[in-house]
Amino acid sequence: MSEKPRKTFAIRAGGMGYDDAPADVPPQRLWLEEAWAMPAEDRAVEVEGAAVRYRAWGLDDGRDKPGLILVHGFIAHARWWDHIAPWFADRYRVAAINLSGMGDSDRRPAYSRKQYAREVLAVAHDAGLAPLTIVAHSFGAITGLYAAHLEPDLVERAVVIDAHPFRTGESRLGAVPAEKFYATREEALARYRLSPPGAWPDRDVLAHVAQHSLRQTPQGWGWKFDPATFAASDREEMTAALRGLAVPVDYIHAARSDFAGMDAIDAFVAAMPTCGVPVSLPFCHHHAMIEQPVALVAALNGLFAHPRTKVTA
Repeated sequence: MSEKPRKTFAIRAGGMGYDDAPADVPPQRLWLEEAWAMPAEDRAVEVEGAAVRYRAWGLDDGRDKPGLILVHGFIAHARWWDHIAPWFADRYRVAAINLSGMGDSDRRPAYSRKQYAREVLAVAHDAGLAPLTIVAHSFGAITGLYAAHLEPDLVERAVVIDAHPFRTGESRLGAVPAEKFYATREEALARYRLSPPGAWPDRDVLAHVAQHSLRQTPQGWGWKFDPATFAASDREEMTAALRGLAVPVDYIHAARSDFAGMDAIDAFVAAMPTCGVPVSLPFCHHHAMIEQPVALVAALNGLFAHPRTKVTA
């Protein structure tokens, strides 16, 4: 007797429904394929002399929806969110930004995290994301929170994923590395690594973000990020302004994080009186959207199901 195909939840441009699927296809692979199939728009807005490019979902479906912007980590890019963003397009106008000097956005002569916050707000205004929820991973946390500090009337809430914005010590991200080039695309892809490496990256998601991290130049195949982004060093000045932020925030922690430990959670909660009870993702290292994407979507859905109230003076 032949086995009947499994019913699986599917996303389509016109809404959500059920599709027949082969029984031997792993459920997470089906989940990823459906998310990647959701149509996205590639847009750009000029911010202080640079084109800041972003991807968007659900902007033109005719419904009145609040906004959601996804902010990537250091030397990452908008396409880290390609399999996450579509799951919220039925309820939100969604955008995923490429910060300048990273992904497909323009490079600049110099970078600052304050400037990145202004880029987040520029994308939000360009895409009509209001009221705005900001979800930011790692390096993007200070950027997202500072954007909320700059425009608290626009930003309704913020969610930080496995970050340590209140870490003390050196503000710089490290020595500016030399730009590397490879003879072939295949050679470059073979060199792609996560930092920190984690232990359980989903191979399909990792391959997706890796292939969108490359650009072809006359010197060969290289990474899209500008090495000069390592010189951005205004973190401590920004975190001082963020303490006591009135915008409601939540914290999602990777339980096996090799970047942000319990000290990060304690420091964040101490600095953010509006922080909700931190949520932990089990069996997950730092890059939650690559190791545990389904759990991350579930955690965000759980948080979004409970509206937060801003603190008023």
